[in-house]
Amino acid sequence: MTLIEILERNAKDMPDKAAVVYQDINITYRELNEEVNKLVFALMAFGIMPGERVGFMLPRAPELIVTFLAVAKCRGIVVPVNFELLPGMIKGVIETTGLRFMIVQDRFVSLARRSVPEGSKVTFIVAGECSMDGDYSWHDVLKGRKTKNPSLDVSEDSVVYLNYTSGSTGNPKGAVTTYSNIFWNTVAAIEALKINRFDVHLCMFAPFAHPHEIFSRSLYSGGTTVLLESIYPKAIIKSIMQNKVTCFMGLAPMYETLLDACRKRPYILGSLRVAESGGMFTRVDLIKRFEQSIGIPLLPVWGSTETTGIAIANSPGENQKYGSVGKACMFYDVKIVDDEGRELPPDNVGEMVFKGPAVVSGYYEDCHNDVKGFRDGWYYSGDLGKMDTDGHFWFAGRKSGMMKVAGLMVYPLEIEIQLMSHPCIKEAAVIGVEDRLRGQVPKAIVVLKDGQKMTERGIIRFCSDHLAHYKVPKVVEFRESLPRIGMGKIDMKALLQLEER
Repeated sequence: MTLIEILERNAKDMPDKAAVVYQDINITYRELNEEVNKLVFALMAFGIMPGERVGFMLPRAPELIVTFLAVAKCRGIVVPVNFELLPGMIKGVIETTGLRFMIVQDRFVSLARRSVPEGSKVTFIVAGECSMDGDYSWHDVLKGRKTKNPSLDVSEDSVVYLNYTSGSTGNPKGAVTTYSNIFWNTVAAIEALKINRFDVHLCMFAPFAHPHEIFSRSLYSGGTTVLLESIYPKAIIKSIMQNKVTCFMGLAPMYETLLDACRKRPYILGSLRVAESGGMFTRVDLIKRFEQSIGIPLLPVWGSTETTGIAIANSPGENQKYGSVGKACMFYDVKIVDDEGRELPPDNVGEMVFKGPAVVSGYYEDCHNDVKGFRDGWYYSGDLGKMDTDGHFWFAGRKSGMMKVAGLMVYPLEIEIQLMSHPCIKEAAVIGVEDRLRGQVPKAIVVLKDGQKMTERGIIRFCSDHLAHYKVPKVVEFRESLPRIGMGKIDMKALLQLEER
């Protein structure tokens, strides 16, 4: 069943139930479907053809959901554009996908205009203040449009959007995502996290990073989606309390700030039933502190753009192995392979590869990365991990970040975990740097907690007490912060580029 079919069914079967909550506005399923239909007829009036790519730069606001569903409903292809990229990289996305139309929030209009390739003509529909000649106001575009369902057939195998990767280790790649991919991923997530129609969802993932996850689970289960633009912990807590949020999806740093903000009143998060931590590694000490304070386990998951969302997850109510990202979700086959693609026995570190109906078939006009990432029906993730004898998976880091020190394999994540166990260290990242004798050696980039002091020698000594000698960082750099990309992940590409200068 496609997103469009489930939206129209919900509008018919539960018209007055809240589909979306934003600030003090409740949008019912009937109202959501009507807004989507208005934009569908507007886009058709603009001459958008089936298969045409339509870009958007929108925050976590109702316009994002309406745009996604409307472009899909008129058989276009959605292209979420990362507004945190530099204009040059955005230009590459616009040029590659041939965008003629973009729906943009007013604060991103200037960036969008600077990113349009020379000689290209892009029509902008602006949500908010529309001040440029030639741009169209969202409000004016929807005004007076029909609200009935258009008679447009959509196939489950049709492409619904180009889901761009974050670009943390390379240039963004557009995963070609179908309605079927979204359906199977969503059903798998609903099963793994035991989601039901009474759940209220708050997803704090970046609006340009697999944005369907912001609303698809709620849509398919008949629940309610809460939208929040602010990432400040007090705003998140207020939203959880006011809306009685039961399912929260965030990144590990968000849970750290939530714990700090509600240290004296942990009960204020009492409505939460599912606390899902994705997008990056979740430390064991954070998992334990969250459970001790809030009363429910923090559930690490593993997912990617190419798997259309989570493919491995811990489930609520089941025994959790601290440090594991859980078991393979329903409809996903996952195995650990060596460099020749041979499956490894349990407890051996290798590359995590994936297969199933939610895994995309490849990237948009990117044959080079298709060959690297997709082989014999399997997606090669570039992530290292291992599986134990019980079927639990353990993330070990990015394959591209792995280094060889005097011929010995070293996984940066192992060193980062050890560094983060020190009470004075707030954040840490480890990269490989060239060494004349050993080929490569680990370099630690460290952010200390406020008011703490450490020396390079002290950090090296601490690591020497807990790690094999060849894994101990030979260089330590102190910084006030680490560069990040939109999802909150550490921007390893930026760290490596700085090192090369």
